[in-house]
Amino acid sequence: MAQELEQYARYFHEGERIRVGIPMEGGGWFPEWGVVATLDDDLLLVDLSRDQLPEEAQLRTGETLNVGIPENEGGVTCRAVLVSDETAEHRLVLRLVDDVYSFEPREYYRQDVYLPLDFRLPLSQIETDVKQRWLKRRLEMEFAAQTPEPGEPEELEDSREEIRARLEKRKDSTPVVANMSGGGLRININRKMIVGQFIELSLYLPGAPRLIEIVGEVVEVREVPDTTRFSTAVKYRFIDEADRDRLIGYIQGQQLRQLAQNPRVLPEPEPSVSPWVRRVQVAFALILLTAFIGCQVRAILVAKERGEKWEVQRIFDEGFIDFLKRQR
Repeated sequence: MAQELEQYARYFHEGERIRVGIPMEGGGWFPEWGVVATLDDDLLLVDLSRDQLPEEAQLRTGETLNVGIPENEGGVTCRAVLVSDETAEHRLVLRLVDDVYSFEPREYYRQDVYLPLDFRLPLSQIETDVKQRWLKRRLEMEFAAQTPEPGEPEELEDSREEIRARLEKRKDSTPVVANMSGGGLRININRKMIVGQFIELSLYLPGAPRLIEIVGEVVEVREVPDTTRFSTAVKYRFIDEADRDRLIGYIQGQQLRQLAQNPRVLPEPEPSVSPWVRRVQVAFALILLTAFIGCQVRAILVAKERGEKWEVQRIFDEGFIDFLKRQR
């Protein structure tokens, strides 16, 4: 524990800008910025940057959060437990409960997830064409989310409904298991891709809820033993940074839930002894020692009065007599 306290004091300084991952209802987390108010051993007080958190944010006593300093030495992070939520003062009281470890803010979090995911090859493998298609899909999502204005032409409304139906279909894609991070993913698929190919990904985060459109590049293809499937690693080439944050938040939220199911058991602190109790203990030990010495002295005196030799003297005499006999 002493080593951990040294780590906390090293990284979490008063006035330090930190990032707190706040769990969201339905999964994922909300990345909120704050400033370290005080640090007392492992008790961290954080002043949040905003007055009000999203309605979906869940702040419950005992909830496991993640506290990170992305700018510090390439990024460090640590788990913490919410002790108190002083909402009126926009302050969190956290107890740090783990080692501080390094991480790359975009790439570190990696987790096996089970999510609706649709993938397809674009019509063209020319990078500029692929990027234009990706931008168009994002514009369509924004258009579909808009509320129709009064007097809007019927053609626009029909187009919006058509796009909405297409997006809903992607949300209903078959869930797949993917090992995912903020920089890429690995999935097992029946189709053998070619390294360097662009691939379009539509990923639905149920907790947000949010459909995320990504363009990835295949970086590795391996056959899965005893199957006709291929383990395919994909690096994100085109992704909206806000969507990347949502994705990282979801991944970290899943990790925190797993950690919460197997919480680390911290050692119980040794009960402190007051100075008064310690003085009583020392005095009692001296009394016992004095009584023991007194009993030994009394036993020696009684033995002498009876004409009995002290044990050490008796052993010496017997040894000396035995020596004289051997010299004859």
